[in-house]
Amino acid sequence: MANYYNPPFDNQNSEEVNRRNFYYQTKAKQQKKEIRKLGNILGGSLFMFVAFQYIAVFILQAFGLADKMNSSVIFQNSFLILGVEIFSVVIPFGIMAITNKKKFNNDIIPTKKIKLKDLTLWVGFGMFCCIIANYAVNIMVMLFKVFGYQLKQAEVLKPDSVFACIVVIIGTAVVPAICEEFAMRCCSLGLLRKYGKAFGVVAVSIIFGLLHGNVIQFVFAGLVGLVLGYVTVKTDSIVPAIIIHGLNNGMSAFSFVLDYAVGGKAQEKTTVALFLFWIIVGLVCFIMLALKKQFNKGEKRLREPFENSLGTKLASFFFVPGMIVPFVYLIISTITTIEKI
Repeated sequence: MANYYNPPFDNQNSEEVNRRNFYYQTKAKQQKKEIRKLGNILGGSLFMFVAFQYIAVFILQAFGLADKMNSSVIFQNSFLILGVEIFSVVIPFGIMAITNKKKFNNDIIPTKKIKLKDLTLWVGFGMFCCIIANYAVNIMVMLFKVFGYQLKQAEVLKPDSVFACIVVIIGTAVVPAICEEFAMRCCSLGLLRKYGKAFGVVAVSIIFGLLHGNVIQFVFAGLVGLVLGYVTVKTDSIVPAIIIHGLNNGMSAFSFVLDYAVGGKAQEKTTVALFLFWIIVGLVCFIMLALKKQFNKGEKRLREPFENSLGTKLASFFFVPGMIVPFVYLIISTITTIEKI
């Protein structure tokens, strides 16, 4: 008959384990509480984003400018710059960041110096990801059509003059890149990343997608937001994200300008050429970054024993009163862009 040794029960050691487990559980609850608080804070910014857009639209209607919004490309882009990007995006999220500055571990705007070569590689990699995301969205649109649905987007007026072309470039590529990256990758991500870079990047990407108000842009902006957030935390600089964002939006603006200047056929060929260019250049940049081990490079944040899972953090962040109201509104607004054919 086998003999098994049973060590004596160590009451002191057991009490130490219990104390440690209780401490970890308390810290985990505290972390969830802090994340919920941030959910309410960012939810307030989202609420202001929605409210300010309604105010901007009310002003348009009150002064009888709604028809001009739908007929003048210059007025439309000017309104998007002032009424949406600055009034509805920069101001709410800027106020949120300034009033909660003490909660940031670093500067609100990350501006770590980055070498030109590394900047070029990260921008190329980002654009490569943007093109892949574009193809993924096209596949999604085709699948919706197969099942008898179409996805709507807001109609954008095409430029009808040289000055209108300039305004379109500024309103589509330059201003949104600066304003939205400030709001998302500076103010929002900077507030969340101390609870985990993955948590911050994913949470902000979901918000970034919903801000665009339709399914196509939700999916595309959500995917691109993951890339922009990843590049920001890897470089600790907002500069690459702004350039990637601007170049990506710039392709749309450039296609509008070409359509005005030389016609639709040339515009289509140039768009295809641009896509191929960024696929080739981006793939090279991706390989070079991998060879330089840039994807593994960087200071890793040690996971605490009490650290909550990514899913728990996201649930704690989104399922709070301050976030639910604007979040549900944005989800409903996004879903309504799905139409039966």
